[in-house]
Amino acid sequence: MKRLLLAAALAALIVPPAPAAWWAENDYISGSNGLKKDSLSVFRKHSPAFTSGLNVSFYKDSAGYGDRVYSFRLPLMYSGPSYYISLKPFLYPVSPNTRSGASGGKLYLLTSLGETRDEGYTHLAVSGAWARQKAFTNKAGVLERKNFSQAAFEVQAEKSFFGQFFFQASAAGFTKPAGASNATVQRPVLDQAELAYLGTLRPLTAIPEWALTAQLARSMKPEYDSHLYAGYSKISFRQADRANSVIAGIKLGLNEKSSLDFAYNAYKQEHSTWKNYYRIFLQIFF
Repeated sequence: MKRLLLAAALAALIVPPAPAAWWAENDYISGSNGLKKDSLSVFRKHSPAFTSGLNVSFYKDSAGYGDRVYSFRLPLMYSGPSYYISLKPFLYPVSPNTRSGASGGKLYLLTSLGETRDEGYTHLAVSGAWARQKAFTNKAGVLERKNFSQAAFEVQAEKSFFGQFFFQASAAGFTKPAGASNATVQRPVLDQAELAYLGTLRPLTAIPEWALTAQLARSMKPEYDSHLYAGYSKISFRQADRANSVIAGIKLGLNEKSSLDFAYNAYKQEHSTWKNYYRIFLQIFF
């Protein structure tokens, strides 16, 4: 299962080189509305099959989240001969500025449906996620503290051709939380990408209804240690305008133990202007 390119990357489950006992990642994103998002992760490989990690991140912008919103994750991963399982609990401590918080987790399973002699393969992944949020709601001018729950279910399929071309598609559905809506919730902090892949670089705190994504990748090996990729997603929000997102990027192998990823994301909600976001992702194995 070392050839997990798109599905593994989208789930933030990168398979390390065999000798690597642990590795670190830094994911920095900036863009429209003064967005600054930084994420630092450290992973430890305890055995050939089991890996654990720790992630700390924050985001802030000038459109309602002026102070940093911090979050923490504890990913646990197990790799079998033809399957991959991960559990990722997460926590958003209640912020003094937004007075909102969240907690939950995501369970992810990927399995191989077959590999061919020409280095092609088909992978299928399913995931389920849950979250509980604390936030204020505003109904008819009355502020009230609410606790509400969400869940999401996602299916991903990835197909590789000749070990050079990769296609990935996913569909996700989100439950409707009781007692909360995008029209009433005040500054929730949970990035909905915790629950399912949305195909964006920016945090999305509005409550989605469904999301559809597609992504293509091209390996430039053996001439160059790099991958080119591009993707599109359509996101439907509850009681809010839908959004379109386009991502393009390149992942470069700097040497045997490090890689660098550059990406650009154009995001547009209907009846709004395009927003632009940029990503630098560094990965180092030890």
